Amino acid sequence: MAYKKDKKENQEKVEQVEEDAVKTEQTEQKVDLQAKIDELEKQNADLTVKCEEFQKDYLRARADCENVRKHKGEEVRRAYEEGKTETVEKILGIGDSLDWALKMPLDAKTREGIEMLLKKYHETLANLGVVEFTPEVGTPFDPNTANAVMQMDGDEGEESGNIKQVFGRGYKLGEKVIRYAQVTVVK
Repeated sequence: MAYKKDKKENQEKVEQVEEDAVKTEQTEQKVDLQAKIDELEKQNADLTVKCEEFQKDYLRARADCENVRKHKGEEVRRAYEEGKTETVEKILGIGDSLDWALKMPLDAKTREGIEMLLKKYHETLANLGVVEFTPEVGTPFDPNTANAVMQMDGDEGEESGNIKQVFGRGYKLGEKVIRYAQVTVVK
């Protein structure tokens, strides 16, 4: 019986050793697993930080692109308006020439032709948004809309600084004066 008892004790010891080995292996696996979890959490934190940095960089780049788009759009609009203004300034002389031509003695057909051209000229200016203006005689001189080409003594009842004569019309494109009216002012 002692043999059976020793065998049983040995069997229990073997089972205990196996159980301890399993527990040790499980503990080692838990430690390895925890180390892997810790490493993955660190990698996750690093990737989260990088993702936030990329998102900030993306938003900054997107804002920069939007600013460039707006800036370029404004440049294009401004260049268009400047080109339009330059073009109108250059064709104003044509209208002046047509006006002067009508003041000359002409036959009926020539007068009719010039009047048709002048009408088309005014329609073109209107289509471009150009507004013609002429200051009223007797109103105060406004240097924002007219150039005083000379001063004259006033007649009785005329106030100093008022417009006495108008020599040439003024033109505006929007709010910008592209050609000032030419006037004479009372001294």
